[in-house]
Amino acid sequence: AIWVGGKNSNARSKPMFHKLVAAGIPNNPPRWPETAAIVKNILRVYQQDARDWERVGDWVERIGWPRFFELTELPFTKYHIDNWRGSRKSLNASTHIRF
Repeated sequence: AIWVGGKNSNARSKPMFHKLVAAGIPNNPPRWPETAAIVKNILRVYQQDARDWERVGDWVERIGWPRFFELTELPFTKYHIDNWRGSRKSLNASTHIRF
């Protein structure tokens, strides 16, 4: 699986969670050609569309996830939607440690 975005620090903006963009990729070592092709495609689109010094996660938040899937031509499925209602209570949405 390939996940994009995510940031642990809250220095310039709030922390962000990474999101799934590709799943079910074949495991073909030692060079993983399918995985490398997807990552190269994402980086190529990011290089063409992102602003100078913009992080990948910030770029995706700026253009939106639907536009990200359009530009990268990755398939969007129902499994990409995070609609679990209990996530707000269980996920740590800040950099503070909770016990």
